Formats: sequence, C-alpha cells, structure tokens
Amino acid sequence: MKTNSRVFTLLAIMLISLSASAQLRYGFRLGGSFAKASLSDAPGMSIKNSSGFSGGLLLEYQMESCGFAPDIAVLYTRYSSRLIDEVSGPAKLGRDFIEVPLHLKYKFYLSSTNNLVAPMVYTGPSILCRLGKSNPEQLSTKSVQSGWDVGIGLDIINFIQLSAGYRFGLGNAVSRSAVPGACIHTNGWNVSANIIFDF
Repeated sequence: MKTNSRVFTLLAIMLISLSASAQLRYGFRLGGSFAKASLSDAPGMSIKNSSGFSGGLLLEYQMESCGFAPDIAVLYTRYSSRLIDEVSGPAKLGRDFIEVPLHLKYKFYLSSTNNLVAPMVYTGPSILCRLGKSNPEQLSTKSVQSGWDVGIGLDIINFIQLSAGYRFGLGNAVSRSAVPGACIHTNGWNVSANIIFDF
C-alpha cells in the first residue's frame, strides 16, 4: 500500500503542477469489463471469469500546447469472477467495486483530419475498492486491490473518446486462504466510451 500511495501522490502533484496551462474538462465513462483473474498455487480450486460493466464520472486536464491529457475517474465496476472449489462448489469472491483509475493519455493529433480525430495511448495505476464481503471461507480477497492499466483509443472531435485496454493486477489479492501461498491477480480487459465537456 505504501508503493500505491507514493504513485498516486506523485501523479497528483504532476496534475496540480500542470493545471495552470491545462483545460479542465469533465465527463462520463461507460463501458464493459471482462475479468481475467488468475489463480495460482491453490490445488483443488480454480476461477471462473465472465463479463461485467463499469460507469462513472471523470475529470481530464487537456494540455493546450501538446497531446498530454491526464485524467482521473471514479467508477462503479462489476468485476465478475467466481471461485470454483472441487469440494464446496462455486462461491462469490466479491464482484462489486468502486474503481479509481488515474491515467496519463497522449493524443496524436493528425493534421490530415484537421484535428477532428486523434489516436491516443494511455497508462497509469488503478485501485479497486470492494463493496460488500468476499464470501468464501477457504479463500477471500482484499478489500483494496491495486493494478496498472495500459490501452489505446480514439479521441473524436474533442468530445467522444473510445478506448480499449488491459488491467494488470499488482500484488496478491488474497487476504486469507486455507491453502498457504495461494495467489490471485485481478487482471482484466475493458472497453469504454467517454463523453467529455468543457466547464
């Protein structure tokens, strides 16, 4: 958690220092999520992943003189994965989360399109905060799970952003397990559409 705090503090300082020359914008993010949680070192247990969704609010700083555009969002995310135990059967790991991604985007404005369309790439940390309990007694997950996002997308007429990315789960998300050494990484694919407005 100390590493996560340092990363978020560093990025927050960067956002504040850039704000004087940036255009603050707000918007909404809607999308789909596809859990790819991986479980290792847990004999007799496996994970079944399925699709979910996410949605919420975002803020973006669009730099005036270049394509850099840091953003932060607060999303409700349904991360759908279940624990399958050979003895007790399927059990919920907890699939409702508040997700907070902090991304640094770069938009490649194309003069041939009169700046109407800009391919973009992004990367940055994300935090999943579980709502409710993680039920399985034989293996439960942490209430806060960190990750790192990477992705690509399109900015269209500086109003709509379409993107697709992958979340790498950082660290072990297991808080308690009947099997010592069990490890879960909360990886996942996501696609989203942002609608962004000027203040």
